[in-house]
Amino acid sequence: MPEKWLKWENGKEWGTIYCPMLGRDVMTYWPGGPAFDTYTAPFVDKEGDICYYKYDHDYGGWDEDILFCLGEYKENVICRFADADLN
Repeated sequence: MPEKWLKWENGKEWGTIYCPMLGRDVMTYWPGGPAFDTYTAPFVDKEGDICYYKYDHDYGGWDEDILFCLGEYKENVICRFADADLN
């Protein structure tokens, strides 16, 4: 479970989807444009990294094999989709 939930500064809410990696329903977000993929809110994991999961709408499921990371958490960090590897 995440140690702390963060927010996408430029994310738009898409909808709630059950995330098996987190074991709960989570709101997913997208950066705008066609919503082929949506993402969990960024969160701080146990190692202190900012991470998120991706839901692939073309595939119809979560990319369960990859935990995406934005780097080490620092207080007052701003998470933007432009900083994320969305591929």
